Amino acid sequence: MTKISLKNIKFLILGISLSLFVSCNLFPCGWATDLDSVDEKPKADFLIGTYKLDERTLDFIPGYENAESARLILKKDGSLEIKNTPIGTFDFMSYYDETDQNVNGTGTWKTEKGKYNAELNVGVKFEKKYSELDFWTDWDIYKKNGKPVIFIIIGDPDSCAAARFIKIAE
Repeated sequence: MTKISLKNIKFLILGISLSLFVSCNLFPCGWATDLDSVDEKPKADFLIGTYKLDERTLDFIPGYENAESARLILKKDGSLEIKNTPIGTFDFMSYYDETDQNVNGTGTWKTEKGKYNAELNVGVKFEKKYSELDFWTDWDIYKKNGKPVIFIIIGDPDSCAAARFIKIAE
């Protein structure tokens, strides 16, 4: 039988503690493993169009199984529309409360090169009854099979949940 030294136990505890400090998960999420990074600021023409939630979001994110009609529309003039999208995509508490409501909104968008990936910088205003949700933020941009994917983290990033909108039309 092998003895485990006190020194080895200390290193093990330190390693686990550090991994928990960096993230609450011991293992990476893998939520974007089937997506390709977009390392440079993409051209507007690549992004302009209508997006829908991908199958992975609909199949694996609780509360999204009936969100097939959710749309994100990026327009040439730098404006955007959000249609029929679960409120939990944008509101932390609604996601965890499992609020079954969809929201609509409008806003503006532009692209930028983020620290690790290209980003969609958005300002969003929701319909009047949800105006307290208005915000300005960045969403990551990825590609799948050559199509852009807008990647929106849902809730706590350590919960490994994301709404992934994939482009379907110009």
